[in-house]
Amino acid sequence: MIITGTWVLFSFSGGQVKSAIDKDQAEQGFRKIDIGFLKAESTELYDVFYRTQVFGSPKFVKFASNHPSHHEKVLKVIASGESTEEFYIHEEDLIKYHQQATQSLRTMISNPQIPLKKKTQKIYDLSKEVMKEFFNKHASEKILRSSEEVMSVMDQCLTENGAGFHSISLITSKDYYTYTHSVNVGLFCMTYGIKTKMGQNDTRNLGLGGMLHDVGKVKIDSAVINKNGKLTPEEFRVIQGHSMHGREILESMRCYESNVIRMAGEHHERFNGGGYPDGLVGEEIAYFARICKVMDVYDALTTRRTYKKALAPIQALTIMKKEMEDEFDLQILDNFVKFMGPGL
Repeated sequence: MIITGTWVLFSFSGGQVKSAIDKDQAEQGFRKIDIGFLKAESTELYDVFYRTQVFGSPKFVKFASNHPSHHEKVLKVIASGESTEEFYIHEEDLIKYHQQATQSLRTMISNPQIPLKKKTQKIYDLSKEVMKEFFNKHASEKILRSSEEVMSVMDQCLTENGAGFHSISLITSKDYYTYTHSVNVGLFCMTYGIKTKMGQNDTRNLGLGGMLHDVGKVKIDSAVINKNGKLTPEEFRVIQGHSMHGREILESMRCYESNVIRMAGEHHERFNGGGYPDGLVGEEIAYFARICKVMDVYDALTTRRTYKKALAPIQALTIMKKEMEDEFDLQILDNFVKFMGPGL
């Protein structure tokens, strides 16, 4: 079944290393995987590696090649559940791996014996991998297509299990990175769609748009994105450009519906006007973008940054209601407060 690189054969009981990858290649070209996703029913074949040390330097050694005969080797490791090894694939096989992982997740979420938290955590972790690859590794925009299938799986999981904002909050990262924030907002948006009984297509697009709302930040200097102190006026203008960049990126891909594209372009508009990039007012702002704004601000307030502590949900919602009320569609904000319910 499985994964990429120079040929090597290794036995967990102590086989010989026949070849390894150079250190610079190892650092740049490999990604850790969840070997549990590499199930028997998959038709995807790629090389699988493990990481070791040779003379004090990290090396990636092939555990199984993409030849079908080596699939059995990987399945035995999965079945035993005993290996403490971490496994990797080459970055060129990431899309294949993501496809395989989502197939495995669909099987998992239909299993009533597996707790909801474990299911959602697995989907969340895969979502983070997709967005981290895009933002931190400067992967091709093609990697974003993986997010569509992941959001579809999450929709199925949340709908079938009746999950709400409280259960979602238990798995979301409390540390703020662009990629974790993107996934968090996507999950909150999708949960809002489910709770308001949107149609399936709209719910999935709402979740997808939330996950992709900040893609334009990939065009912004990371030093500005990650600055700890107050932004200068010029830096703030640069940051503001991410809305337009995001809209342009998604439009250029020619695969997303307008609601998804407008979420990227309009999530910083304010209901009372004065937002950016276009200064839209009220219902001039796309409905999905108005939902995204609520979830975007809420997640930003409730996650840790180097220069601020995370606020408790009740604190964040109080600020949003008392100090920022004019910026939001109040019906959406009030619904969100109601849906948060016991999670407060």
